[in-house]
Amino acid sequence: MEFRGSEMFRWRTLTLKTKTALILTISTWVSAALIGLASRSAFQYLVHRHIDIELTDDSRDFYKILHKERFPFTEAQISRWNRRLAIHPTHRIFVHVIDQEGKALWSSITAPPPFGKLNIGNDSHQTIGQFRVVHQPIELRLVDAETKKEVSRKGATMQVGCAMDLAKSAMRELDKWILPVVVWLLVVVPPLAWLITGWLLLPLRQLTKETDAVQIHEDRWISRSLNGDDIDRLAITVNGLLQRTRESIQLNEDWLANAAHQLRGPLAAIMSNIEVCADRAKDPKAVQMLEKVTVECNYLKKIVNQLLLLGETKSDCKESMRVQVAWDRQVQQAVDFFEALAEEKGVLLRSSQIDSAAVQGNPDHLRFIIQNVLDNAIKYTSEGGTIDVELRAEKDGKEAVLRVQDTGIGISQEDQKRIGQRFFRSNSGRNSAETPRGSGLGLSIVLNIVQSMQGSFQISSELGRGTLVTVRLPLDTSTTQILDHGVLDHGVIDHGD
Repeated sequence: MEFRGSEMFRWRTLTLKTKTALILTISTWVSAALIGLASRSAFQYLVHRHIDIELTDDSRDFYKILHKERFPFTEAQISRWNRRLAIHPTHRIFVHVIDQEGKALWSSITAPPPFGKLNIGNDSHQTIGQFRVVHQPIELRLVDAETKKEVSRKGATMQVGCAMDLAKSAMRELDKWILPVVVWLLVVVPPLAWLITGWLLLPLRQLTKETDAVQIHEDRWISRSLNGDDIDRLAITVNGLLQRTRESIQLNEDWLANAAHQLRGPLAAIMSNIEVCADRAKDPKAVQMLEKVTVECNYLKKIVNQLLLLGETKSDCKESMRVQVAWDRQVQQAVDFFEALAEEKGVLLRSSQIDSAAVQGNPDHLRFIIQNVLDNAIKYTSEGGTIDVELRAEKDGKEAVLRVQDTGIGISQEDQKRIGQRFFRSNSGRNSAETPRGSGLGLSIVLNIVQSMQGSFQISSELGRGTLVTVRLPLDTSTTQILDHGVLDHGVIDHGD
């Protein structure tokens, strides 16, 4: 029972290609074995059938001769019949004449020793040892030795047979042909089955590759073969799943955006009333409590604004403004703006290289990327640390690559897998008393912006040794005049994760 379970577990761990190749190989081997055995049996049957026909014809010929002859035979008769049997063109035929008691009355010179007790009453073909025989009843005309006259008739059986040497020789010759074919099948079938399996599974691999490349936020679908096969039906199923998933995500995002929008009004009213109460309050403790409420309201306001921005970035491909932006100017201005904040914390912020880079996108969204990344780098880098910023045009001028390297607290490998999830904040190496509170939405917004621009976002980090953030965006190579969208909008800075 344990062995079966182990074997089943091994089978489940095999890939679909391996399983299909194994099944195809075993099926081919079994089919070839069955065909080979059937062919060998059919060939053997045909050889035996040919021998039986020959024996039947020969028995008829000798019956026509013997039933007219007188017994005992003369030396001349015996010599003539032996010569005829010895020069048979195909088989070495022999003849036994057997009485009713099973004793041989006469045997040809080509005949083997008597077979002993036989079922001579059966006139069908029989295999006796290495010989094939047929029996036929016959009446012998007995004559007197002196008068040479027929005195009576005696019932007997004529046994005509031949050795099976020719049949065995033919089967051995067939086996010589079958053996190389068996070896060839054993050697060639497995790699051939592997190649055929790869060819058969090619549409499935292409479907898998295409499915991996599809992003939920993109208006893109799996291409169909339109031939109605299983792969085509699978593509229909995947497209249906994508449609339902996108509709569900859109509903959630619409609900989130509507909720955030509805919260702005009451929140603004609450803050206004708190400010009025704070101005009129005379009790120091009440003033202190109102100040705390104001801080929390500002934090809540920031979350609401970021939720609205997150919803906006989701529709960036279709609805938001897209213009050609000098991203290098935005990066340089962000470095200049955050330099004072970094210096105040005792962190060295420097830009080693800023290449000219124009990209197509929403200026506010592009500005948010660099501001959020720099804000996080400064926030989680201790005094005496450094932050290096560079923007390079790579891959023959097709990509703008932003790299921000810090020597901060770093992020654990486990937390790196969750980077970009909404409201997730890594606690690796953080001191909650010293680290400002974040919303956990900043990097999620950055990821959405980068994805909407067909770019890529990557974080490489190690606890205690710092973090490297890499953002790749496609360069805009059109000749459109670059608009100067470099003025900082301090209102969109995250000041959170």
